[in-house]
Amino acid sequence: MNNLHFRKAQKSDMDWLYETFKLTMQDYITRTWGWDELFQHHGFHDNLPPSSFSIASLENADIGACSVLERQDHLWLEMVLVLPEKQNAGLGSVLLKNVQQSALKKGKNVRLSVLKLNPALRFYQRLGFRVISEDQWSYKMEWSHSHGL
Repeated sequence: MNNLHFRKAQKSDMDWLYETFKLTMQDYITRTWGWDELFQHHGFHDNLPPSSFSIASLENADIGACSVLERQDHLWLEMVLVLPEKQNAGLGSVLLKNVQQSALKKGKNVRLSVLKLNPALRFYQRLGFRVISEDQWSYKMEWSHSHGL
């Protein structure tokens, strides 16, 4: 991951981001609620501005991204996306640590929601997130900036 480059997403990146979202999340969403392509497509494009995404590239190829929305009292980690063939190589940790670093600078916690059947739960726990609540389908988690990295 030494030659990793980051950039803010542009509107022209949204199709790639959506396809990467489908590759990484469709199975979990299907198993939780069922997949409705129209609902997912519109929800993604209507609720996530390109400016919320940071894209990671390696050797001029986009390989992952994360979407963060700034709230008054916390950063909301909407999603971390890593192409399946690039998973388990440390990119997700790099993306998440970048978010945590930004939260430290702003003095804010990071919150997220993860589907209960998504194995990313353990990934978030390893990086210091703790479950603060849950519903039938997901855990709400938080990382506290006061604990540092």
